[in-house]
Amino acid sequence: MNVTLSGQLLEVLFGVQGYSIVSVQEVFNKETNQEEVELEIKQERESTCPKCGLKGNKYRYDSDLKKIYVGSILCKAVYVVFKVYRVKCPHCGVLTDRQTISEGKSRYSKSVPPMLLEYTKHMDNASVSILLGLSKSTVYRMDLAELGKLSEEYESKVPQLSSICVDEIAHRSGHNYATVITNQDDGKIVWLEPERTTDSLLSAYRKHPKSYETLSVATMDFWKPFEFATNSLYPDCKIIYDRFHLSRLINRTIEEERREYQKELQKDKRKYIKKHTRWVLLRRLANCNERQIDRLDELRTTNEYLYNLYLLKEDFLSIFDEELISRESAKEYIQNWASKVLTTGYNKLIRFAKNLLERIDKILDWFDYRITNAKAEGVNNVIKTLLKRGYGYKNFNYFRLKVLQKCGYLMQGLTHTF
Repeated sequence: MNVTLSGQLLEVLFGVQGYSIVSVQEVFNKETNQEEVELEIKQERESTCPKCGLKGNKYRYDSDLKKIYVGSILCKAVYVVFKVYRVKCPHCGVLTDRQTISEGKSRYSKSVPPMLLEYTKHMDNASVSILLGLSKSTVYRMDLAELGKLSEEYESKVPQLSSICVDEIAHRSGHNYATVITNQDDGKIVWLEPERTTDSLLSAYRKHPKSYETLSVATMDFWKPFEFATNSLYPDCKIIYDRFHLSRLINRTIEEERREYQKELQKDKRKYIKKHTRWVLLRRLANCNERQIDRLDELRTTNEYLYNLYLLKEDFLSIFDEELISRESAKEYIQNWASKVLTTGYNKLIRFAKNLLERIDKILDWFDYRITNAKAEGVNNVIKTLLKRGYGYKNFNYFRLKVLQKCGYLMQGLTHTF
């Protein structure tokens, strides 16, 4: 059968096959307050009994008009309007003819979901609604429904995991956190669960148990619930403390020491130190510019208390920059550093050193594997962008689906027809 030009346009632009255009008109929808394009189309093939396959337009019994969304042109929604016939089969009785544009009673065509998901993956729903000529609520409902369908097969898309990152992220104001598991190999998010408790991580592990059968390494911060949950389900999994989290802890300790020291100074000296010294103390020497190096030289002669504090911090962090140092040498270095700190008058730093010695075995595991939570932190920045783009999410399930759509395996293997 020769396909007409209008039939080719319908197939190429909107994925509608077996129909041709009868008329085109632009209408104004008072309910949505938007302009729409309506394509009146007709079926090119003969009507067919859906049971026995008997063909022939002479068997048509009656018809009903159907309106289906197929896409957009110039930010105007495009709908096709066509007749859906019922056939009176001499063998099977009166049945509805099969239409191939939409799935079941859906009000949009089969080509719309992959197009919509690609749009919502990269843009917020408000922008997508403008481009597709739909209301924001319609985009939200369609997006949630289609992502929900993809999530039904999500477990089969998650690969075998040998190394993961476990971290948390605030998804709403008021200390509302979510537990995030990231694959170390490709940097994709495996799953999210609300809260950052032992139960939340256990629940995340149990979602895809087969994927964790080969788990051998998990990086995380010092959060005890994460460590307990991982050890309880996977006792052979090696837990590695994130070195950057350790750097953040010692910087926080340095900041506390500086504040305690400033309390004893006069107002003008407090202001001077806060303005000229605060950020220099927190910066690594290798990352300092000439001005900051000059400030450190000045600090060495004018404020021995803060300068020695800075040197202790640099001495500790420098051990993680050594590429060839062994676990045994690192242990001796850290123990010597802690012993030196215990003889000083830096009370906050002494507390840090004592906590360090209590967990030294797990901290030393980093020198065997040398992996961090860097990928998880990078993905967290993408999640924060998603939260800003969507102005937050009230529905956590929808928030999880959006994260898995953008950073996970949800859309893996999805083919597009446009």
